[in-house]
Amino acid sequence: MKTSNISLLVNRQFKENNKIYGISLLVLFGVLSFMFLLVHQWQDSFAGAVQNGVFLIGLFIGGGLFTNSMLNELSGSSSSIWLLSLPAKHSEKVIASVFISTVIFLIFYLLIFYLVDILYLLKTDRLKIEYLLNPFKDDFHIFFFWYLLYNGVILLGRVMFTKYSLIKTLLFVFLFFILFNYLNNFILELLIPNVNLVSSVAMDSFLFHHEAENVTVFLPESIDLVSAIFTRFLLPVSMWFLVWLKLKEKQV
Repeated sequence: MKTSNISLLVNRQFKENNKIYGISLLVLFGVLSFMFLLVHQWQDSFAGAVQNGVFLIGLFIGGGLFTNSMLNELSGSSSSIWLLSLPAKHSEKVIASVFISTVIFLIFYLLIFYLVDILYLLKTDRLKIEYLLNPFKDDFHIFFFWYLLYNGVILLGRVMFTKYSLIKTLLFVFLFFILFNYLNNFILELLIPNVNLVSSVAMDSFLFHHEAENVTVFLPESIDLVSAIFTRFLLPVSMWFLVWLKLKEKQV
């Protein structure tokens, strides 16, 4: 694996799609601005950290669309002919794709978001550092790790489905989480039969009702560390590894 080949793949991707990416940045700026205007127009209807909500909506919708469109050449045999002519290994192509759709996307997304956020604060006469979105407040930065997993799932779906890959992938993820949540609740009810379970978050915590109060139980710190390593690092890497296997299977 050569870094020079990865660099060439990244440069080629941007040279062939520079106009589309430029327009996409303008669209992203417009969408985020519109969302902030909605928040400002109906601010009495919103409660809590609205900046966080706008950030997450833009991150996952924009990131999903970007990742899905970037791998358009990888989804079908007829459209992937140009990849066969590139003197690069499958691993180099996957790394280049992951680098573009995670690192580079996140850099540009953060730049656009904070530009819009500053303009919004200017409009509302609240332009102070403490009013800007702080991604490290209340562990909000965890969503960056969830984006890595989300990126891996979208990439995998892009190389698995030839048509409507984003819709099929998101539908599959939606159904998986529903079934996984029911299975998690079922296992908890078997392990703790006398508890009135309210809700649960797999590999994190569960909420149960006891004496007219809702009590939240979190994982022990030792297990929580293992869970964090698994969900934030091992799972995304596993998704990217599956993308690599699928590319080898397609001989792309």
